[in-house]
Amino acid sequence: MSQFMMYGRNILILSIVFLVGSFALNLINPIWPIYIKDYLNSSMTELGFVFSLSNGVAAIVQITSGFLSDKYGRKWLHALGTLLAAFPPLMYALATNWLDLVPWVMLSGLATGLYLPIRWAIVADVSSSETMAKAYSWTNIAWLVGSTSAPLVGGIIADSLSIRFPFFVYSMLIFTVFPLTLLMEETRRKPQAKTVGARSGADSLRGYLLVLVMFSLINIIQAIGVGVTGPVISVFVLEQFPVDFTFIGILYAIGFGIASIVVQIPGSKLSNSFDRRKVMFITFVASSPFFLLFAYSRNIIELIALMFLSNAILNISWPSFQTLMMDATPSSKWGLVNGISATTWWIGLMAGNALSGILWDGISIHAPFYASAIATALSATPLFLLKETRIKALTS
Repeated sequence: MSQFMMYGRNILILSIVFLVGSFALNLINPIWPIYIKDYLNSSMTELGFVFSLSNGVAAIVQITSGFLSDKYGRKWLHALGTLLAAFPPLMYALATNWLDLVPWVMLSGLATGLYLPIRWAIVADVSSSETMAKAYSWTNIAWLVGSTSAPLVGGIIADSLSIRFPFFVYSMLIFTVFPLTLLMEETRRKPQAKTVGARSGADSLRGYLLVLVMFSLINIIQAIGVGVTGPVISVFVLEQFPVDFTFIGILYAIGFGIASIVVQIPGSKLSNSFDRRKVMFITFVASSPFFLLFAYSRNIIELIALMFLSNAILNISWPSFQTLMMDATPSSKWGLVNGISATTWWIGLMAGNALSGILWDGISIHAPFYASAIATALSATPLFLLKETRIKALTS
């Protein structure tokens, strides 16, 4: 009973932190590129640099954060990262040119690097092999509920008050949720026997390293695909269609938030029922054309529909991805593994963000979307070298 209560307490608190943190972050996400370009006078290349700088710092920090959380515990590093995340939005709102953002996006990257891998490790800590996919789905839903409602709210606030006002709300919400991180119990646990069966030390090490390399490659390639359009989508939509910030919020709310929410529970069922590698392969490849077709939308309905399809299909894979990675690695290394996974993802985002403005300015406004579709499809190739753990668990 005490273990069940601790499981419920930590998942409940973490879900609230996810929800509020996601809501705060996504208040500004749709307007963030527009704010940097049009209000702080950056070029598209400089816009990509700002995005990539934050992601680069996050990438550097996350392996260390994951390692330290495995060694010393999750709670206090998670709380520190959450607290630090409250300060940059205040300074964003006070900036007068894009260079003023540089130290604060670096601090934001540091905060993200501290808390992000730990949050996903906590979910694994308090789950069993049988419940892990569902636990990841539910905590991801908490994150996505915030990211669904916030863009519309942020767009309305920016239209009705000021484009700077959502940044103040962002900071206030993070300060509000920070005390909840102090109420969480420590979840780090000692190594446990894996359901996939015992292996020799050398075989275990080789398998562990192969898993890390393959998942790292998937993360880097796919994150390039996501990152290469991240800074330019809002700018692209405003330049191609007569819309306001509120519509940008609606686009993100439906095209990313709702699209991602509706596939989480089906995604967890697919993860538990089918070969996870095949689930990921099909969704990676099937989603890729829609990232390109988005750039050729003829009206706002097509914009929403194509963004919805690209993200819904791709995000079906998320429970399979995370559960396969956790099942294939020792529990004593989950913090480090999540740190490496997050680091490689943010390295890909950094590279994609940096490329976005270069492709936009140097080739065409459609070039980032071609790159996104190609990278998303290519991210499926490392899956051929991974082994399915679900089947082994069932037959052990």
